Amino acid sequence: MKLDLANIPHLLKHTRKRKKLTQEHMAEIMHLPQSTISKIENGLMELGSKSFFKWMRKTDSQDILVALSLNIDPTVATDLISNLANSGLLGIILGGLL
Repeated sequence: MKLDLANIPHLLKHTRKRKKLTQEHMAEIMHLPQSTISKIENGLMELGSKSFFKWMRKTDSQDILVALSLNIDPTVATDLISNLANSGLLGIILGGLL
């Protein structure tokens, strides 16, 4: 499954729940009303790019950003990053870059 714009609201909800955040807590973090968070997650309101990146940062969803950048399924990116981290290769790769 490739990500399309219609999946963004579901993706946002998924990242929030994965971080175990309620809509109320996410609203506090994003400085938005809870009703706006609900509308965003239900596809009734769009999230601007600046707010989208803030949402991704606050939910520790760098894997989703990698997936979007590579145009791949977010679960593939999550598995890839997890496997690299568990194998120790990620530290070696990052160590070589730093």
